[in-house]
Amino acid sequence: MLIIFCFTILFVYDYFPNNSLLVEVPKSVFSFLVIGLYLVSMLFKRKRSVDSKNVLKWQVFTIVYILFLMGLFTILGGESTTGISFSNGYFWIVLFIALIGIFFQWKKVRNSQSVSS
Repeated sequence: MLIIFCFTILFVYDYFPNNSLLVEVPKSVFSFLVIGLYLVSMLFKRKRSVDSKNVLKWQVFTIVYILFLMGLFTILGGESTTGISFSNGYFWIVLFIALIGIFFQWKKVRNSQSVSS
């Protein structure tokens, strides 16, 4: 859930950079936070087995959540300062690649369920 919270904060800062309600956080803090989360996730990943079905659920959830945030912030009048928007061609390419990854993960889950049945 911490990763989702960080995604939300980053999107808020991206879509509403001049909002007076936001506290100014240096980019170095965000950089250390992202690197720290990555390192912690790598440490915990070694100590537990990863279920393919849970990976699939997480992938679908994060894609849907990011699309939701983009839509919500666009409706609220925000505009991405980094260019992450529905009108950006690179966004659609990245989304397509992510959906291909989800498709292959789904096939992996489906095959593992049919083998264990």
